[in-house]
Formats: sequence, structure tokens, C-alpha cells
Amino acid sequence: METSYIITILYLLIAGNTTYFLGKSLNKHGEFFLKSIFQDRMEIVLPVNKILLIGFYLVNAGFVLPFLKQPDALITLGDCVEFLAFKIGVIYLVLGCMHFINILVFVIIEKKRNTSTSN
Repeated sequence: METSYIITILYLLIAGNTTYFLGKSLNKHGEFFLKSIFQDRMEIVLPVNKILLIGFYLVNAGFVLPFLKQPDALITLGDCVEFLAFKIGVIYLVLGCMHFINILVFVIIEKKRNTSTSN
């Protein structure tokens, strides 16, 4: 099998599994976070959590798939490992930033809700 196919399969396996398992974990544990924010509207917690999970999967798929392109110069094992490490590292950085932005948005929502109820 050609090296480029092996690298592509490894990349998709790593990125796909990371996306799936991280999405499931965030979905499971994010429910408690959403319940604390939407205390007075518990009926929207599960739908919002599902929408966030779908959005997470779509954004990740949209980010992972364009990264499939690889240079022809991947000849040595070191080149392949370096290539995979760079691409997976960028994906992890973007996922982390997305996660913190989502948390920030919900913290802002909670602060606005708390200031409006205290007035």
C-alpha cells in the first residue's frame, strides 16, 4: 500500500475517533453545565446540548476533511509522523479554542441572566 494511503487512513482514524469520543464526552458532561445556566428553562437543556453536539461534529468534519491533502514529499517515516503530528495538533488546538469560546458564551449568558434577575 502506498505511504500516502496509510497516512490518510491514520489521519482519518485519529481525527475521527477524537472527534467522536470528545463529542460524546462534551455532550455528557456539558449537560450539567447547561442545567446550571438554564435553571429556569430546563426543557431547552437537552435540545441545546444535542444542537451543540451536531454543530461540533459538523465543524470538525468541515475542518478535518480539507486537511486530507498532503504533500508528495512524504517519503520517510519521520516525514509521515511530523505531517500527522502537525495536522492533528492543529485540529486539537482548534477544538480547544472552540470549546473555550463555547464556555465563554455560556458564562456571558449566565451573567446576563443573573444581572437581569437581580434588578
